[in-house]
Amino acid sequence: MRIASLLPSATEIVFAVGAGDEVVGVSHECDYPVEARDLPVLTGPAVETRGLPQAEIDAAISNLLASGGSTYTIDVPRLRELRPDLVITQALCDVCAVSEGQVHRVVDEEQLGARVLTLTPLDLEGVARSVEEVGEATDREPEGVRLAAGLRERMAAPDPGPATPSPVLALEWFDPPFTAGHWVPEQIARAGGEDVLGRPGEKSERVTWDAVAATAPEVALLLPCGLSLDEVVAGAVALAHRPEWRDLPAVANGAVWALDANAWFSRPGPRLLDGIEAVRAILADPTGDHRVPGARRLPAP
Repeated sequence: MRIASLLPSATEIVFAVGAGDEVVGVSHECDYPVEARDLPVLTGPAVETRGLPQAEIDAAISNLLASGGSTYTIDVPRLRELRPDLVITQALCDVCAVSEGQVHRVVDEEQLGARVLTLTPLDLEGVARSVEEVGEATDREPEGVRLAAGLRERMAAPDPGPATPSPVLALEWFDPPFTAGHWVPEQIARAGGEDVLGRPGEKSERVTWDAVAATAPEVALLLPCGLSLDEVVAGAVALAHRPEWRDLPAVANGAVWALDANAWFSRPGPRLLDGIEAVRAILADPTGDHRVPGARRLPAP
């Protein structure tokens, strides 16, 4: 089978179920596992936002979507050349990856004859189901079932966290502020916290700074989609100019953490469970200087 994965989380899952050697092309953001980095790239950004401030990135993407455009392009000649039997995409977020409609249009217009598998996980259980779907579509059904069962077992494990959850503010973007969406509130709950703005299974939503200020969180997690840890830390400097941010208990107490969202929170794959462990380690000592891989505590202003 020849597989084209246009979704980073799908690429992780395909490799996890043992079909990685059948992947012939990936998206420009597929960087895990490391073997995926050497595969032909089939997508690219429609507008270049690298290095821009968050407010400018938000404006550029919003204007593009408002005009009916797509945030990503597909390298149609290369896709046609690779002749995939299976193309994996998503119908969850047009900002995060190539859209389902865009993929179907290309496959139909080019008469590729490929099956299109669309993943739509809204929560942690949905992630487990996606693993099963990928396993079945890649003829690795037993492997997919075993991996999904392992994920569900870890998700159902007794939570050793505190009886009273810590109020946690999680932002998937902070200029303008967006709540954490879909599975992230569940991750926080499994780690012993309570997301004060995000709703499990729901999309990330733009909120006002007044709404953020009203939450009075004990801990704040910055996990903007698509940004590296260093980029998150650099972008957080702008938050210091907002009085609503400076007055939050989490900020005043030095309980603000920047995280590698791409590894643990943005991509609905097996590594979401590693994200739970990272948040659990943070909540155990939110103002300490202990090391959490892929995370960095920001000093109090």
